[in-house]
Amino acid sequence: MEPNHASRVASFWDENLYKVTRDPAFWMAHPLCRQAINRRIGGNPHEWTLDRFKRVHAVSPFERGISWGCGLGAFERAAIRLGIAKEVDAFDVSPKSVADARAEAEKEGVAGVHFALGDFNDAEIPLNRYDIVFFHQSLHHVASMERLFRRLAIALQPRAAIYIDEFTGPSRDQWSDQKLLVAQAVLDRLPDQAKLKKTIDAPIARDDPSEAIRSGEIVRFVREFFDIEEWKPYGGQIVDLVFPAISKDWAHSPEGCEATLEMLKIEDDEIERDIRATHYLYAFGRLKPRRRLVLPLAKQVGKAAIRRAKRVIRAMSYRPA
Repeated sequence: MEPNHASRVASFWDENLYKVTRDPAFWMAHPLCRQAINRRIGGNPHEWTLDRFKRVHAVSPFERGISWGCGLGAFERAAIRLGIAKEVDAFDVSPKSVADARAEAEKEGVAGVHFALGDFNDAEIPLNRYDIVFFHQSLHHVASMERLFRRLAIALQPRAAIYIDEFTGPSRDQWSDQKLLVAQAVLDRLPDQAKLKKTIDAPIARDDPSEAIRSGEIVRFVREFFDIEEWKPYGGQIVDLVFPAISKDWAHSPEGCEATLEMLKIEDDEIERDIRATHYLYAFGRLKPRRRLVLPLAKQVGKAAIRRAKRVIRAMSYRPA
């Protein structure tokens, strides 16, 4: 990770506070896509994920949760309002995001969320403070995955819960034309009046240095440290790629809605054949017992030692004779 990585990320999000919430191409805002997400996660197209989570996993609220990459804090406020957690400590690397999140919580009269500056690449986690950790579209921005999960394993309460709603598609350096073929074929079949552009691009904001930095590794880390109770892939591998290339107005027209349903059907078929086709995932689990964390922690220590040795060798090789 570059030394100035956190400051570059903070600068990007300070300048793009409303990037997701105001993006007209954002596929999750389309009613048909939202219904598909709800159906894929909980079986009911009209029950939102957090409402279902409260009903299934948080009948009694968690005492205190921690959330990184909170942005403007909409998720954390919802978790408090729904009674999923009594208190949530929420962190973001962007000072402007934290300030706006605090202001919005005060405006809505939501108490119990504590917003502060914090970098999940160097997470400070007080010992035994939290019984749940939330990752809502934030984990795919983490570069130091090893350090974060190591600290979670050590600091969370025994058998603490994890909530994940994440992009788990290819990491930013894993994209190829082959991975865009199906989405490109779908776009090619759409009428010209629907298109803003004719070529599908990888869903990576290149000016955001944290975007999908290690998203392709999330599944491995989560399964390594947590016992999974629910694992619900919810697609996005077609619509997330096609929507930025089509007009918002057309996407909401009768013809556009019909095309959206066809895209979602393709996704359903792909996920049924292979759940790894999904680009988005909802999951819930519990931290493995300490005795079963010894091996993954030992593996991380070993890999860290190897990485340090390689850095030393590279540094020595660059020294002038």
